[in-house]
Amino acid sequence: MSDHVPPEEPAGSLPPPPDEGADAPTPSAETPTVPAQPAMPDAMRPVVPTQGGAVTSKPRSKAVTIALLAGAAVLVLGVVGAAAAYFMLRGAPEAVLDKVPSGADAVIVAHLDPAASQKMNLFRMASKFPDLGSEQDLTQQLNSTLDDALSGSGLTHADLSWVGGEAGAYVTVNGAAPEYAVLIASDDDGAASAALQKYRDASGVTYTQTTVDGVAVWTTSSTDDPEMAVVDGTVVLASDQHAMQAVIQTDHGASSIQDDQTFTTVMDQLPDDNLGFAYVNLQALTSLANLVPGGMGGLDSQFAAYQAAAYSISAESDGLAIDGATTTDPSELTDAQRATLGSGPNPLLAITPANAYAVLATSGIGKALSDSVTQFAQLGPGPARMIERLGLIGPDGVLQHLTGDVGFQVGPGSGLLPVGGTVMIGVDDAGAVQSWLDTHLPVLLARSGVPGLSTRTLKTEDYNGVKITYSAVPTTPVAWGVVNGALVIGLSPNAVEQAVDLSQGNGSSITSNSAFSSATEGLPGTQMLLYVDVNGILTAVQGILPNDAYQQFLEQGGKNLQPIKAVVGGGANTETVQTYRLFIEIP
Repeated sequence: MSDHVPPEEPAGSLPPPPDEGADAPTPSAETPTVPAQPAMPDAMRPVVPTQGGAVTSKPRSKAVTIALLAGAAVLVLGVVGAAAAYFMLRGAPEAVLDKVPSGADAVIVAHLDPAASQKMNLFRMASKFPDLGSEQDLTQQLNSTLDDALSGSGLTHADLSWVGGEAGAYVTVNGAAPEYAVLIASDDDGAASAALQKYRDASGVTYTQTTVDGVAVWTTSSTDDPEMAVVDGTVVLASDQHAMQAVIQTDHGASSIQDDQTFTTVMDQLPDDNLGFAYVNLQALTSLANLVPGGMGGLDSQFAAYQAAAYSISAESDGLAIDGATTTDPSELTDAQRATLGSGPNPLLAITPANAYAVLATSGIGKALSDSVTQFAQLGPGPARMIERLGLIGPDGVLQHLTGDVGFQVGPGSGLLPVGGTVMIGVDDAGAVQSWLDTHLPVLLARSGVPGLSTRTLKTEDYNGVKITYSAVPTTPVAWGVVNGALVIGLSPNAVEQAVDLSQGNGSSITSNSAFSSATEGLPGTQMLLYVDVNGILTAVQGILPNDAYQQFLEQGGKNLQPIKAVVGGGANTETVQTYRLFIEIP
């Protein structure tokens, strides 16, 4: 888990919590209050839609209804209640996970009232984006959006004032009959019950009240409408009676998802403080896919090692982070998966120029590519002969010289091109790869039919002992050469020459760029890497576009990119866990 320690709250800077003597807030005259629902008898009784309240349109499906109410709940506290909740800076207690049954195959939780550190970081970042508007602007837009989304349900945004600090959902696969439930924390059970009653009245169907382990549950014979209950301060919308019973039993002491080792093992890899997270039991999804005719199309072995995956989003002092983790069974890893193990740095970064605007690098491609070509050769004598003629596999095949590292970079151009870039493919024998290119490339070019690209239009040069081949036709800008450790393909000879210099220890690579180092230092690893220098790209765009065109670009949304310094992502793999992070740097 993360070692990040939330900042201490300044003494006297925050309002006292309700239990320290603060008076309860007085409802605004503009805020309608919802009367609490009277207590209902335990005996079963039908609920008949009120006069004029039934909806004559076709009822929404159960899944749509649940998703609609859950989404509305998330939005209403996330924006409408943002000022009050965020200035409290204390965070809401856990309300969802202790009601999610152990063995749930997918879980998602949104912390609508997160920890103090998350709130302060969000405030800081939000202040840098003027297009977000004021709190009043956001509230008006949200209320309008909610009212449109809730039309036909009998509810408006005013009916969701009870939404508390968390909302979540879970799914249990159960073969071909999945069960699911949405759970929304309630700050006012009376108002929550009244909102549910209002929905039932407008639904056009008959609900019946039953009691499950002392909890009042509203059920209907319709398969398009959810079961409803308020369980220990949480509104529950369940797919069926079994799902509702599972939630109630978990709340009353049965094992919860927090007791599930598959869940806890992968969640331990994520930061404790976050705005929300999602979890998936990958083994359960794999078993579900196998129920489909044809199964997984031969991918079973590639997915056999994966146990579970989890993702979280968190606000940090210098940006927004999305963390992910996947747990694996070492005994099930394939050779191709083992080839990706490690944390880097990716060796191709050493031949990536320091002024690159964007970089993408990965590893483990070589083994997977070789296996795919081998399988293709087994389809028949025709494919086998073609692959043999091309010298791709076998003792002298070129694919055996691929290290599996692949990289792309985009940066400033040269000559008439405003931007340049290269594709880099890691190799372990430059001479063997160059020999393969000399032998087979003319045949491939002849068959490709690319206009302006043939053996007659290609020229070569020797640059510091490296053969660089390039097109002499301006409409087909391409050049390539094999440097120490990589085949480099660029848009111009200059791009390849730059890679030659870096491979021979001349010039500055991206790893010497202080902005790159600062942005990537928090990543789990850089063997797999994404780097986008947003500030650098905006500066380049400003230099390319006329001033009036650039100002128009800013007015049409480009100014929302200005607070972002960089976007980076990277990961590391071990035999038991894969970890990765995407970070949007907003200093």
